[in-house]
Amino acid sequence: MLACAIVPLAWAVAQSASAQSPEPAAIPTTLVYGNTQYSFCFLLPESWKGYKIVPKTWRGTILSSGQIVHGPQLLIRHPGWTQANPYEDIPIMVFTPEQWKQVEKVEMSVSAAPIGPAELGHNSHYVFALPPRYNFDALTGWQEVDELINQHSLQAPCGNKSTEPISSLP
Repeated sequence: MLACAIVPLAWAVAQSASAQSPEPAAIPTTLVYGNTQYSFCFLLPESWKGYKIVPKTWRGTILSSGQIVHGPQLLIRHPGWTQANPYEDIPIMVFTPEQWKQVEKVEMSVSAAPIGPAELGHNSHYVFALPPRYNFDALTGWQEVDELINQHSLQAPCGNKSTEPISSLP
């Protein structure tokens, strides 16, 4: 009987505490990484001054045929990154709208994860996505990268935060 009284009380206290907890403060973003090839920008905090862009390639499989497809992936790398102490990268997968539709319809797999990538934004020519489980390694700075992602720091094209759903693309 005592447990029946304690559980609701503990739940109410937890709810009250969470309601009073302020949202994390937005990270001020004063630097802009601009990519003219794909026409997007990513807003970064001053602590990322000296960042590097590491070009990579994502690999996917067309599920119906087994055909292997590739596309660009860019890593925005923190300037403090070292081999001994790697920081969390900001990974940006680049898809054509046609490729993205295949990913959304689960006609193409680009990850061993049971979920697909998450759209960060798009313009009329490309869709930009975050790989699933990109931060499961919990490297230094992963919380900051998550917050930058949650702040919608990707703009496509530069100066425009993309909010309309991809299905509206021509």
